[in-house]
Amino acid sequence: MTDALLLTEAEAAERLRVCTRTLRKARHAGLLHYVLIGRAIRYTLPDLESYIECLRQVQPVCPTKEPTRRTARPSRRGGEIVPFTVRNARR
Repeated sequence: MTDALLLTEAEAAERLRVCTRTLRKARHAGLLHYVLIGRAIRYTLPDLESYIECLRQVQPVCPTKEPTRRTARPSRRGGEIVPFTVRNARR
């Protein structure tokens, strides 16, 4: 067996700097692998590393593409502005 250190849910959450609820949600969504020993849930360091990798975001870089310009929308005709005192008198 390799040197697989098993972390509790609290230890894994502390290591990732997230709350334990975040780990539970990821586990239920199938994003985070875990080890089940009886009813105790444990995590290995490679499990946490693969979870981090699946969450990694990459910003696309498009230097040749110019930003799109917004065109002015045609103005909408709004309703009539009625003073509060006049509005109550109409009822």
